[in-house]
Amino acid sequence: MKTAAITGAIVCMAFTQAAFAQSTLDASPLQPDYIAVMQALDKDGKPVDPTVTIIHHDGMFLSETLRGGRTSIGFGPDEARPVLRWSRQADGEITYLELLLRARKPDIAKTDAPQPLAEVSSIAGEGCTWSETVSKPPSSGTFISREQNCATEDGIVIETKLLTPNDVPIYHTRLVSLDRRTVAPAEVHPPLEILTQEYWLRPIRSNDADPSEPDFDITLESTGGSTIRLLRHYPWHYREQRHRDGSVSIKIWNKREDQGISYQQVNNHRRLTAARPADDGSSSLKFDEATGRTSLDKSETILGETCEWFDLMPGVQDAGNRQCLTPDGLPLKLDISGMNLAFPYTATSFRRRPVDLSEMRLPAAAFSLEEWNLPALR
Repeated sequence: MKTAAITGAIVCMAFTQAAFAQSTLDASPLQPDYIAVMQALDKDGKPVDPTVTIIHHDGMFLSETLRGGRTSIGFGPDEARPVLRWSRQADGEITYLELLLRARKPDIAKTDAPQPLAEVSSIAGEGCTWSETVSKPPSSGTFISREQNCATEDGIVIETKLLTPNDVPIYHTRLVSLDRRTVAPAEVHPPLEILTQEYWLRPIRSNDADPSEPDFDITLESTGGSTIRLLRHYPWHYREQRHRDGSVSIKIWNKREDQGISYQQVNNHRRLTAARPADDGSSSLKFDEATGRTSLDKSETILGETCEWFDLMPGVQDAGNRQCLTPDGLPLKLDISGMNLAFPYTATSFRRRPVDLSEMRLPAAAFSLEEWNLPALR
């Protein structure tokens, strides 16, 4: 499943590049509705997997890429807008979703407007004219790419090449068929059900309570003023981390099934990923960061409760996750490190109390397409 999700991400990246090229090559008038089937080509121009179907309606593009029995789907207006992606199995079950809104960075590689080339082609019975866009790297010595697109008179890109400086294709797609016809909104819009927390958190199976893992509600704070709130209702876990700058990170996951949702918001950057296990039991996301459990042979007393220190990521060199746990698994102190930074947190309150799944909620805006600069769906 993880491989399929990564592959889908690469294909959707190519799709958004092509969608952006189409939107910039002929922004006015608006391109007609159409359905185009594009074939990936290798460096010698021979067909290879995958084949991508692109559907356009009213400025919105949807791409479908089939590989290994799973379909990777992308939805959005162009590369400057957020991208919605999801993966669908052969049986129709949707097991992965990502919403991504990137913050603009001042040092991001700049791109010139497409420049026309003195070259025309005929592809699958459609005439097109070539243009080229060259990226401007933020510093000297950085990789410079050249994207070439061949577009029809009404602005539909029917061949795309992304080239290295020595003209080796990074990716190359060419039209197989093009159908200009009226496209209904339902043909491009994502299923409404996947844009809900309930879809991703619906139980896969019933789970009996585990007396060794009681429900709890814990708040921890760092010396810098950041807070972490933890809830547990076995096998469900909730982690909400907030910082003074307003950034927030929330994860809700099922420890047994490795299913759940992860949401981050930092300034104008926002990302939401969600996953359910595929039919083979695999998941595209890893929600529980623990890779083991090694005792560190030391203990503390925090808020009148004794806890023992464990390394939950033993042997990991570039990151650390050490926690002081009570005998029934309540984390009263966290020492999390990564990228040469350490983030110690100490419990300021904790309660063993019944926790309902309804308490484990994302912000109301998490699945709001308006917040992701995408059109509302009906």
